[in-house]
Amino acid sequence: MLQGWTAGVEDGWFTLRNRAAAGSEQTLYLNVGEPPESGRVTDVNVVLNSTNPKASIGVVLNNRPRKALCLLELTAAKQTILFCLNGDKRRDIANVPNVAKLDGSDRIKVVEVPGAARFIVNGQKIGDIENEPALGSEVGIMAYDVGTFGIADFAIATNVAANTGQGGGAQPRQQPARAPQASPDSGASSGLPGSGPYPRFGGDSLRIVAVYIGIMRSIFMHEFGHALIGELELPSTGAEEDAVDIYSALQIVEPTMYPSSDKDTNAMAQGAAKYAALQWYYSGKVAEAQGAGNSPWQDEHTGDLKRFRNMLCIMYGGNPGVFESLVEQVGFEDRTKSRCADEFTKQNRAWRRILAPHTRVGTWSPDGQQPANAPGAPVNVTFEPSSRRIGNLFANNLSEAISKDIKLLGQTYVLPRPVNVVFKDCGKLNAWYSPREGSITMCYELIENIAVMISDIEMGTVGGEPKQGGAAPQRSPQQAPQPPRQQPPAGQPQRAPGNGGFDELQDSGVPPTTLLFSAPYKGPTPNTHPRAKVITTKDVVALLTDEKNKNFLVIDTSGLRETIPGAFPLSDAGSDGAITDQMQEAFDGWLHKKTGTEKEHNVPLIIMGAGMNDRSSYNAALRAGMMGWPVYWYRGGMEAWVANGLPTTAVKSQGQ
Repeated sequence: MLQGWTAGVEDGWFTLRNRAAAGSEQTLYLNVGEPPESGRVTDVNVVLNSTNPKASIGVVLNNRPRKALCLLELTAAKQTILFCLNGDKRRDIANVPNVAKLDGSDRIKVVEVPGAARFIVNGQKIGDIENEPALGSEVGIMAYDVGTFGIADFAIATNVAANTGQGGGAQPRQQPARAPQASPDSGASSGLPGSGPYPRFGGDSLRIVAVYIGIMRSIFMHEFGHALIGELELPSTGAEEDAVDIYSALQIVEPTMYPSSDKDTNAMAQGAAKYAALQWYYSGKVAEAQGAGNSPWQDEHTGDLKRFRNMLCIMYGGNPGVFESLVEQVGFEDRTKSRCADEFTKQNRAWRRILAPHTRVGTWSPDGQQPANAPGAPVNVTFEPSSRRIGNLFANNLSEAISKDIKLLGQTYVLPRPVNVVFKDCGKLNAWYSPREGSITMCYELIENIAVMISDIEMGTVGGEPKQGGAAPQRSPQQAPQPPRQQPPAGQPQRAPGNGGFDELQDSGVPPTTLLFSAPYKGPTPNTHPRAKVITTKDVVALLTDEKNKNFLVIDTSGLRETIPGAFPLSDAGSDGAITDQMQEAFDGWLHKKTGTEKEHNVPLIIMGAGMNDRSSYNAALRAGMMGWPVYWYRGGMEAWVANGLPTTAVKSQGQ
C-alpha cells in the first residue's frame, strides 16, 4: 500500500481508504495476459465516498513494457470517463454524466477479445478501444484521491458469451443459459452438423436462445421435480405430474423476479419463461384444430391447455408485470388473473417448505435447514453428440452454460445419490426420470419437435424451414414490460449489543437474501439486510425522540395485541410471495396513503415484528426497500422493546 492508504474488508466489501494523501492513486494489478479467442470479461461492483468531485474508482488495462494504459473511472461527481495514455500522450474517448449512481450498485465490465475491448457501466456501453498498446497485459482496480473506495464481486471470466453479468456469491440465482462457444447461427446456413430442421426465428439471436432454452427448461425442471420426489422421498398430494409442473413453473419464473445487471440476460430470462409456458398453449391449440380434444381420460398428464393455464397462472402470480401482455394475448379472464397471486404464493410456500429439510441454507435458499457445507451427491450432466442439427446446437453451443446451471441444483439440494442427466438422441419424442437409475434423459427429438411447432405457428415456416419463395412473416409474442428496478443495498450499523439482556445483532448463521421468507415466518433471521439499515432498540428510541425529525412511519408486522406507541399494525406487509406480486403494489399504495405522498418514496420507515425470530418484519423491510423507501429494520422488535422495559400500547385495529 502507498503511504496514507489502508485496506480492509467491511460488510463484504474490500475497502481502500485514503484519509489525507490528496492526489494519491492506489492501483492493484493482476497479470492476465492476452485474452483468449473466446474473449474475457472483467466484472466488478464498485462504490466510492469522497467530498472531492475528482476522486474516482475504476478499472484499468495496463501494459508496462509499452508504457500504455486505458482507464475507465467513475468520479465522485458521477462522471464516467474513459481515456487511454500512450507514454505522455492522452486520448479521451468518452465522458458520460450520471451513468454512475455511487450508491453501491455500480458495476463495471470490461469485455476483451484479442486486439479490442469494450467498457460497460451499469449495462450501458461507454466506449470501445482497438489496437491500443495497453491491451493484453494487466487488469487493475484504481482508486484516486482522498476518500473511501469499495470493491465487491470481482470476477474475471474467460468466455464472453457464457458470462451473464451476475455478481458473485454462493449458489447464484439460475438464469437461462446463454450460448458459450458461439451464438447460434442466424443465417441461411446454420453450420451445425447433422440433419433435420433448425428453426432460426428471423435471425434474432436472443429470441433463438430464449425459445430453445425455454423449451429445455420447461421439460428439464418437470423431470427434475420427479427426481426430487423420487430421490428425497417427498410427499406428493394430488397428481404428481401436476405437482412437478408447478415446480417447473416456480423455477422458471424466479429468474424474471430477481433480474441480473445484464439487460440481454434479463430479456432472455423473460423470453425463455414465456416460451416454457407457450409450448403447452400451442400444442393444445394444434390438438384442438386437429380435432384431438382433451387427452385420454386415463392419461396421467393433464391436458395441454390446462397445463398451460396452471403454469402461466403461477408465473403471472409471481411476476404480473412481465407476464401481463402474455395473459392478455391468450385471453386470461379477470377471474383467472385474480386467483393467480394466491396460487403462486401457496404453491411457492408449499414447495419451499417440503424441500427445506433437504436444502442447504444460502442466499438463494434462506429456508434451507441443512448447513451450507452439508455433504451430498452431485447432479452430473452429459451431452451426447447428435445426428440432428438441433441436438448439436445443444451439444456444441449451449452445453457448457446449461451444465453449469443444472449442476447448481446439486449444490442447493442434499441428494442421497448422484442424479445423472443425459441429453441424447432417443429415437422418440420423450423425456423421463428413472427412479431405478437415478437419472434424467432429455431427448433431442422432443426439443426439436416443439421448436418446429413454435416456428411454424409464429414464423409461418413449414416443418421449421422457410416457405419456398421468400421469408415467412413473423408473429412474435408481445414484448413484456421490464420488472421493477431493484434498489441498492443500504448501509449496515456498527455491531453493538442491546440493553435488554441479549444481542439484537447476533449472527444466527442465516445469510441475507432478496427472497421473501415463506410462511409461517418463524425462524432465525439474518443480522444484516440488503435493502434496509438494521437498528437496535437504542437506535429506535433515539430516532423517535429526535425533535428535529418526527417524520417516521413505524410499521409492526407481528400481529400481536400490543405494539410500541405510534406504530401501525400491518401483518400483511410481511407476507411471502414475490417482490413483483400484487401485494407489492398494494403495500406501496398503503404507504403513500399513510405518508401523504404521491409518487415520492422519501419518508423513512421503521419496520418491526415480534422479535428476532419473526421473519415477517424482514419480508416487509425487503418489500419496502425494493420499492425505494428508506427503511430501518428493527430486528429485535417487540421482544427487545419489552426486554428494555419500554412502554407498549394496545393495538386498536388491524390494517389501519
